[in-house]
Amino acid sequence: MLYIDKDLASIQEIRNLLLNAQTAFVQLQELTQVDLDQYSKALIQHLKVDGATYIEDFVSKNRYGKKEDEVFLCQEFLKRFEETLQQESCTGIIAGNSEEKVIEIGVPLGVVGVLLPAYPTYTLLVNLLLLAIKSGNAMVLVANQLTRPATLEAIRKLLELLDEMGYPEGSLSLAEIATDSSVMELLLSDKLSLLINIGCPEYITNHFRTNTPLIYGGESSGPVFIERTADLDKAVKDVLHSRSFNHGILPGSEQFLVTENIIAGRIKQIMEANGAHILTEDETKQLISFLKASERNMFNSYNGKSARWLAKMSGFSVPDNTQVLVSVQDYMNNEDFFNKKLLCPIIVLYREPDWTLACVKCMSILSELRMGHTLTIHSADWKIIREFALVKEVGRIVVNAPTACTATGVKSSFAPSLILGGITTGRGYRSENITPRHLTYTRQVGFE
Repeated sequence: MLYIDKDLASIQEIRNLLLNAQTAFVQLQELTQVDLDQYSKALIQHLKVDGATYIEDFVSKNRYGKKEDEVFLCQEFLKRFEETLQQESCTGIIAGNSEEKVIEIGVPLGVVGVLLPAYPTYTLLVNLLLLAIKSGNAMVLVANQLTRPATLEAIRKLLELLDEMGYPEGSLSLAEIATDSSVMELLLSDKLSLLINIGCPEYITNHFRTNTPLIYGGESSGPVFIERTADLDKAVKDVLHSRSFNHGILPGSEQFLVTENIIAGRIKQIMEANGAHILTEDETKQLISFLKASERNMFNSYNGKSARWLAKMSGFSVPDNTQVLVSVQDYMNNEDFFNKKLLCPIIVLYREPDWTLACVKCMSILSELRMGHTLTIHSADWKIIREFALVKEVGRIVVNAPTACTATGVKSSFAPSLILGGITTGRGYRSENITPRHLTYTRQVGFE
């Protein structure tokens, strides 16, 4: 029986893929923006027609997320990408001319490494491939140690589809043997030009160091503040819709709801009337007990599961129309299990005397919990909105809208991207939604 050490195999796999990507990048440099756009256009058109079939297979086999929401997300993302980013030039001459005395040239960075999250959406996988194709970069996707076989299968199908389209071989690849050793090999490689880490803070530590420029894509959820002047019915419905969308797995969706005491009772009434279940003290204990037990169980994980499934597995019943579970908390503390990334439809509700203290609570969530890439506020008072916008250490602020599809640009004027720059979490060097331009640099040509 032949025994192969997994760590050694994973290291060799990364080395091989990086070498192939470096070689393929030479071929990519021969392609113009028009050439690259033909490939991205072909992929978009194919997924518009057949994407729903791929997504149904992806969701059913992975057993997280919601098929209808994922199909909607992917189709709307492709539409927005086609309308905006697909129309832009990232490589070659992107601005200026000899008459203006300055020419700007977009240049691909080279080989981009991507650390995938454990529970990616199908749309995120598509997003990453479009980033690489549009910008003319080679890309090596690195599977997470908790990645499920169905996710690997979905990525392989997308790569095979691009191979059939004639995309240069080795330009896009997947490292399937996930170990800490292979990640370390990637971080230390001199063949890598850019590293994109999507929701894997465990690889940004003193042990896992890199000199390669890093973009951190925040995966965690964020706070939402409902202020007394807001349209309360709309605000609550927006929050519940966003938090339950795709079972809470999208980046930035509202995990922490902060409101004022004077409207807290009304907020809870509206929540219960629109598919939220307010947890009792015993139900909260039961839920936490189950969440702790399933935290590292990739076959029975709570991530991307429905509120009704969470309640059933925790041992209590909820109405059939329940979309979100709500835990009312008096204050934050380090021992509170809910004060961590939860990619599922659970909301923690905090009540404060007024908007200034609510502002402080949001600041605490953003800084102390390091969930600072997105903040949402519902208010009709521009002075308060302005105060939040000016002082909050956050990458993007959503105003009077559901966060999940707004922050990602699927239903807003933000750039369409499932990678939300997270410099304000203390990681990476970008704060905005990541687009193909972020995978290039600009070369300037000047004339006398």
